[in-house]
Amino acid sequence: MPRMLEGDRAGMTRGPMERIYHIHEAVMEDRLPNCSTLATELEVTQKTIQRDITFMRDRLGLPLEYHGPSHGYRYTEDVSTFPVFEVGAEELAGLFLARQAIESVRGTQLETTMREVFAKLTRSMQGKVKFAWADLDQAFSRKPGGVTKTDLKLFGKLAEAVMQRREVEFRYRKLGSGQTEIRRIQPYHLGEVDHCWYLIGQDLERRALRTFAFPRINGAKVLKGRFEVPDDFDGPAYLGTSFGIWTDPERPDFKQEVRIELSGYAARLVEERRWHPSQQVTPLNATGSRVEVRFEVGRLEELVRWTLSWGSQAKVREPKSLRDQVRAEAAKIQAG
Repeated sequence: MPRMLEGDRAGMTRGPMERIYHIHEAVMEDRLPNCSTLATELEVTQKTIQRDITFMRDRLGLPLEYHGPSHGYRYTEDVSTFPVFEVGAEELAGLFLARQAIESVRGTQLETTMREVFAKLTRSMQGKVKFAWADLDQAFSRKPGGVTKTDLKLFGKLAEAVMQRREVEFRYRKLGSGQTEIRRIQPYHLGEVDHCWYLIGQDLERRALRTFAFPRINGAKVLKGRFEVPDDFDGPAYLGTSFGIWTDPERPDFKQEVRIELSGYAARLVEERRWHPSQQVTPLNATGSRVEVRFEVGRLEELVRWTLSWGSQAKVREPKSLRDQVRAEAAKIQAG
């Protein structure tokens, strides 16, 4: 059998920092690890482990030494924090934005877990990065709108079903309905849109793809029945045909061009933000106070609400069906 070289193993083994954290935890737990045991655990050569230990001692300044009688490594001094590399502006910004993602699971058990992990991570950065999270909270903030609470237990069940390709059954209340009904689904994909999680799958009774909002799912059960996801199904692409979440289940690949003229503040804002992957903005005058924004989407209902949100600053050019829907909805608002 040919000998596997270190370079050949690199693609299958853990990264350097992950190995170093593993070694650090083993030493902190007084397991007295040595190169042989660590190499077996991390699936690398003993030479690699020796390089990692040398790096920890010489570059990170950790009081690491080999204790002969115990045949393992230990710390000779208390190590309360773990040193890390210098963090630059981009890394710091990314870390802060990742921390803000905790807000999407506020009110769930996952929030507590994520906060504990983040606290452990930032404690290890003391002395290398001169900031306090409290200072950043005063300097930066996010105000997401329409955030839904995530049922962690439900998310776990459905994620397991998607990964293991197991059928699920639950009670579902359609939007606008006061009653729930039993649905049996082959779950293909989980997607988050506008701070709400959705399940996309084959409805076995209706024999068509359907999309289900987590807040309206109750009593989910993972069943024994298994299935195969069609080769031509692409979750992100399926969501890409909608402006938000609504797609045409009878024509999941159908798209039509939408052209909306925006003026004033709306023209400025649409240049700065992206509402859909297909979005294209074309200036209609030299000052940029009038623009045309184009989308390629399936259904139009969500675009009716989006267009109305701009008030008199928006005018639908195409298609006529969207223009008629916006006009009809505006009439109802005025009449009400």
